[in-house]
This record gives sequence, structure tokens and C-alpha cells, in this order.
Amino acid sequence: MKRLIFIITMLILTPMPSPAMDYGTGGLVVIVERKAGSVLIVDSTRHRLLKRITGVGNLHHGTVKFSRDMHHAYVITRTAGVTKIDLHTLKIVKKVSAGKDSVGGVMSQDGRYIALSNYEPGEVKILDAESLNVVKSIRAYAKDTVGKPIESRVVGLVDAPGGRLVFSLMDGREIWVVDASRKDFPIVKRYKHIGGFPYDALITPDGRYYIAGLLGSNKVAVVDLWKERVKLVSLHEEENKDEAPLWKIPHLKGWAITGRYAILPDVQREWAVVLDMEELKVVKRIPLNGTALYTVVQPGGRYVWVDLVGEKGDMIDIIDVEKLKVIKTITPGRGATHPQFTAKGEYAYISLMKGGRVVVYETATFKKIKEFPADHPSGIFFTYRAYRFGM
Repeated sequence: MKRLIFIITMLILTPMPSPAMDYGTGGLVVIVERKAGSVLIVDSTRHRLLKRITGVGNLHHGTVKFSRDMHHAYVITRTAGVTKIDLHTLKIVKKVSAGKDSVGGVMSQDGRYIALSNYEPGEVKILDAESLNVVKSIRAYAKDTVGKPIESRVVGLVDAPGGRLVFSLMDGREIWVVDASRKDFPIVKRYKHIGGFPYDALITPDGRYYIAGLLGSNKVAVVDLWKERVKLVSLHEEENKDEAPLWKIPHLKGWAITGRYAILPDVQREWAVVLDMEELKVVKRIPLNGTALYTVVQPGGRYVWVDLVGEKGDMIDIIDVEKLKVIKTITPGRGATHPQFTAKGEYAYISLMKGGRVVVYETATFKKIKEFPADHPSGIFFTYRAYRFGM
């Protein structure tokens, strides 16, 4: 009788999987439909569309973050909305507003908080990841060139080892570090006079270097978070007149870090810059078929996929890191952008923003194997990002 009672109790207490959930969340990818204000949930292990979730909000700069257990996705809208989606039920759990104008966000290292980088008001807004209640607002104030206090837009927000958050003040021309492991979220470091106006940034996979692109400058600011110092690195000569039209400012979170190299897009140049991260100097510029938006490393580190904007916006250049040159160009279709890879790199997902589709390529053969209809698709976010710094 005791054994029977034990078995019945265990059956009651053990949660049963939903009969409709025949996928694992570790293989999911969330794809932003930019104009429709919706997201697609795709099972990348079988390349099948599971569901379209509508009513998310303004996704013209939409981004997606994930809980540590990959149970929930958090979609951050351009208007600083946060939509929490249950990836087991594929339903919206909660929606909140956390400002007026946002360009993204990040999960804290411990997964307890989701932080937004806001333009208006200029701040980092920190929310409890479970309840989505606001727990802290860090206003971004600096001084202009004549010493007058100004509110600054926030960009380039990433998480870093030690429970830290690192971000840039676009108008303030500073980089701040916050300790998110402490309840009061103190600002523990300010890097001032960084040489230009930061517009985006990334953190290297090991969490050591924070690299910010600077408008009005030929340099990037590289912060060594171990040694707590910043160095300005020139990407090209100021007098170089080899400029292309400014179709779009590159997005730095797609910068490719592979081995000792960072392969970066350059503003208004038809090349990718190869930065030696050990020497912190440019060692090569790789000619491209156009100007780059993202440079994304394929897992394994051997290849970097580069989407192009403007007149060559239907192309993807593929760089061989050993040879440091473009070895293949594919033409997925109109508005080809945001190449992203399955966890071990055997497949690449690409949005055709103007072509109304998401296409899947086999990376070994460069052949298209699948496509999904999509309404102006843009950002592509795999759940394994939950375990990457800055993602």
C-alpha cells in the first residue's frame, strides 16, 4: 500500500509534457517580422515553422533574449516594450512598457534581470526577468564639450563576467560598467573621452574585450575589462577617400571574433577590417562586393558570412579566415540580411527582408534546402544565445 501511495504521489507531482510539444527549446529560433510586429518560432532541428506570434509591437529594431533554461523568450521592441513568450506553450505570458525608445537589451549573467538600452529617456532600465517589474533605472548623464550636463542615448549594452553590465553613452561619449550582482546596481567604472560618438558595441566571447564603434572617427574603442583600460585603434587612414554611400550603419553585435582576429565591417567602405586582438592593430582589409551590415562567424571559426547593403543587398560574401579573403558569394535574394547559424554551424538561416522569406542554407554545400514565408523578416535569434556573453 505504501508503495502504491508513493507511485500515485509521484505521478501527481511530476509535470507531464504537453502532447503538442514535440520539440526541444534548445533547437528553437525566433525570427522577427519587422513590419508586421510579430515573430516566427521555428524548430531548427527539423527546419519547420511552429507558430507565428502576433501583436508583439514595433519591431523596427526588435531584438530577442532568452532565459537560462530556454523556457522563455523576451522580445524587446523599438518602443521599449518587453514581451515575454513561453516557448513551451508558444504563447505570450506578459507584456510591459519600459520606456519610449529602445535599441535592444541583454540578460544579466545570472539570468535574474533583463536590461534595456534606451534612447528615450536616456537610461538603462533593469527589469526582474520573472515578473518584468522594474527594479532600477540608471539614467545616462554626461557633459557636452562645454561642460553642460546632457542626457545621453544608450547603445551597445552587453553582459560581462562578474555580473557586470557594460554600455556606451552615444551623446556622452563615454563607456560605463555597472555591477548587476549588487542590489543597488552601482556604476563601478566610467571610461571618458573615448574619441568619438559610440553607435554600437560588442563583447568578445571570453568576456574580456568590449569594442565600441565610433561615429565621426576612424577608430574603435577597445576596453580591456581585465586591466580596466581603453585603447583607440584606427581602422583606416583619415585621408582615405575610398568611401561608398552610407546605405546603413553596420551593426556591431554581428562582428565576428574568431581565433585571434576580429573581422569587422567598416562604415562606408567596401571591405572588412581584420583586427588582431593580441596586438590590437589592423593587419588586413578584405575587399567585399559592397558595404557590410553584419560580419558573422560560422561556428568552428573557419568562415565569416557578411551580408551586404545597398545595391548589392541580395548578396552574402563568405570569408575564409585562414586565407583572409572572400572565397564564395551566394545570392539568396532581395534584402538578404542577418545570417545566423545553428549551434554547430551546419546550417545558416538568412532573412530576405525584401523577398518575404527566410531561407536555410547547408553550409557545407552552400545549397538552399528550405524556405519559410515571412513578412519583412529581419533579426534571427537562436536560443543557444542564452549562454553567450552579450547575446
